[in-house]
Amino acid sequence: MTLEGKRVCVAVPDTVLEEQESTREKTTKLGQIARYCALFGVDSVRVFHDPRGRGESSFMKKVLEYLETPQYLRKRLFPLSEDLRYAGLLPPLRIPSHKAKVPLGRLQAGELREAVVLADGLSADAGLDVPVTLRRREPPQRRVTLKITSVSPSGVEATPVDRRDVKAYWGYTVDISGTAALLADPTFPLKVATSRLGDPIARVARSLRIDLQGSGAVMLLFGSPSRGLFETVGKDLRSRVGYVVNLFPEQNVATARSEEAILSALYLVGLLASPDLPPFV
Repeated sequence: MTLEGKRVCVAVPDTVLEEQESTREKTTKLGQIARYCALFGVDSVRVFHDPRGRGESSFMKKVLEYLETPQYLRKRLFPLSEDLRYAGLLPPLRIPSHKAKVPLGRLQAGELREAVVLADGLSADAGLDVPVTLRRREPPQRRVTLKITSVSPSGVEATPVDRRDVKAYWGYTVDISGTAALLADPTFPLKVATSRLGDPIARVARSLRIDLQGSGAVMLLFGSPSRGLFETVGKDLRSRVGYVVNLFPEQNVATARSEEAILSALYLVGLLASPDLPPFV
């Protein structure tokens, strides 16, 4: 959560990879999307179904979650898979939750670390020299955010905390959603769809800025390379979202790539949401 303290969701169709043929190309594109989401502090990535696509939501979810996971936990959470063949070649996100493995002597009480609960349910792998003892039993193999409560020669104790309460940006979650559920989601009341058929961004910037500054959460929706949101979601798109915006009203290329639209939209939302931006004339 870094865009002026707002929760941000990026919603993309499961056909966003339709122009990439190989697993390597698809993984590289997802790496770009993950990087942009991390850069701007996106809290949630939603993959929604495009009925005319080949359906790659499970692949997308697996790769995006793998990239968001600290490197020291990946082997525990992700078995060997052809889907992840090239994911390890991508540069790490290096977000605050991606801490390096450290020796016990460098650990401090109060530190937060991501961990995976071990088989006994009372200890966890947090990327340390020794397992961390949990103050309460947790389901095995579950990923948790831990707050270190004590460090001593005899061991380390920690308690699970809600990652939503962490002040630093702690990564994004990934969910697969139907279109109807996505557009009806009350946790992101302000929804901004992007489309070449939308209103030029300059025309709606003033009202969008007011709504952004007054809302605690915003969802940004994107279409696929070959089909915009009016085709994917329906002709009633305008009545189901707050805004339909054309990010590139004077674009000089035939089509804007999905990852380019995501980067541009996140930048613009961050700019408009900022109280430091002077009032528009």
